[in-house]
Amino acid sequence: MKATGIEQARFEPTVLSAVRRYWVMVTVIAVLTAVAAVGYSMTQAEIYRAYATVTVPQSTLAEGEARTQYFDSQVLLLQSQEVADRAVRFANAELNENLLTRRDFTGENSSLEITPPEQATPGGFGSSIVALTFTWPSSKVAQAGVNAVLRAFDDARSAAIAAQGAADVAAVQRAIDDARTRGQRNDLQNQRTQTLVDLQLALATHPTVTWAAEPQLPINGNAKRSGAIGLIAGLALGAVLAYLRAGRRRCLDDRLDPVAIYDAPLLGDIPPTARTRIRSTLSATAHPLPMAADPQSAAAEAFRFTAGSVERLRSAQDHRMAVVFVSAESGSERSTVVANVALAVAESGTPVLAVDADAGASALTGLLLPGSPQSDGFEQVVAGCCPVSDCIEPSPLNADVTVLRAGPARVRRTSGTAYAEAVGKLIAEAKESFELVLIDSPAVLTAANAVELVQDSDATVVVLGPGEPVRDHVTVVERLEHVEPSVAGYIYRRTGPGPKFVRRLRERIGPEPLQPVELLAFRPARGPRQPQD
Repeated sequence: MKATGIEQARFEPTVLSAVRRYWVMVTVIAVLTAVAAVGYSMTQAEIYRAYATVTVPQSTLAEGEARTQYFDSQVLLLQSQEVADRAVRFANAELNENLLTRRDFTGENSSLEITPPEQATPGGFGSSIVALTFTWPSSKVAQAGVNAVLRAFDDARSAAIAAQGAADVAAVQRAIDDARTRGQRNDLQNQRTQTLVDLQLALATHPTVTWAAEPQLPINGNAKRSGAIGLIAGLALGAVLAYLRAGRRRCLDDRLDPVAIYDAPLLGDIPPTARTRIRSTLSATAHPLPMAADPQSAAAEAFRFTAGSVERLRSAQDHRMAVVFVSAESGSERSTVVANVALAVAESGTPVLAVDADAGASALTGLLLPGSPQSDGFEQVVAGCCPVSDCIEPSPLNADVTVLRAGPARVRRTSGTAYAEAVGKLIAEAKESFELVLIDSPAVLTAANAVELVQDSDATVVVLGPGEPVRDHVTVVERLEHVEPSVAGYIYRRTGPGPKFVRRLRERIGPEPLQPVELLAFRPARGPRQPQD
């Protein structure tokens, strides 16, 4: 398949998949944000907010005025300089100190906030209730401030009503003095009397006030609320960062995603193996060889299914076959897959040669030849230092599995045409004695010789897992697209539990050495097997 034909849109991430992939990052960001919010709330000075309400009745002197217009005039009175000046005097007198000024009651940076019921239906319940709040570092000052505004408003309102009433009475009195008939004078006198009555009623009617109580809790000192807000903000921020990261680093999230890259079928889906020890986080790893340690497990059955797929590839060609297992990068558990597939194929009595061509890791050698001393192997055969027959040895885990160990890494490496010719000769010689040759190749993106192994083999199988970057496998396709044969299929190895960095650290530490008790559970070796013609 050409790399240019890969559908990039298939790998576009979603927010949910990004959060699931980078859940550790999202969790850390959320926790750090919550801790920062709690710490910030604890370092800030406590701020208290006192709350009060006032309901303004319409004055009898303003019955001819529209209700909404009158209410607006009362709100403007609340916000006036006159009320602010009166409130300063009342509050400082109650506190017995000159603490508050006009700027605390009026202006853009004032501590007083007046909220009229803008959304209320005119004439309905709550349509004339005005909310007032006063914010201050002291709860007592906050209470005194908002209550002083209520007292100042009542006084200013009464003063305004008295002034309006006096003006109305004076106007009527002037009309009485200018009256020409007794009837006009009598009517105007009645009107003056009614005006005086209305004035007294208006002065006797005060606004309905809900006085502010002293606040007990600061508005910024609630650690639980700050932590909850910080946690929610951190989760949102973490989700956004995870999505951006996933967009830049598109990964394989589904076991069928590689089909769009390699245009090859799924040969095996290997589940995570169960843990066989309960120790620390780093040492409680799954056994790398379920085919030997736990033959009845689900992972062992998955490897048997995968081995059957490899066997069908060999049956389709009707001759002995060399299959190379490749991966994009190291750490994909490729060697573990090769070792288990070799043991699964050998269960039917098929002679298998497992070739460890990755001298840098030698993981396959450690799995199939546990505890054996280091000796010559693949590196020395490729260099022409010794023949294949002198370097192979049977695995103690199964007599039908023969291993060509990696051998000590050589300072002067064989590469290029010489490497390709040596590998071709090695594979041809191995196929004369073994029906199936399984080759553990170095990572394609870290070793150029991996392409030569693909060129000289009969089939190529890619080993990969979730979370691997799509661009890495696109690069693998670009490197293999001019090499024959093409990729025959891929094996999807599911990762075990735990964060990715813990799994990578386990891989760097390597598998734990097999104990003698564990070796007793393996199938005993039956001695060296004579090569077959």
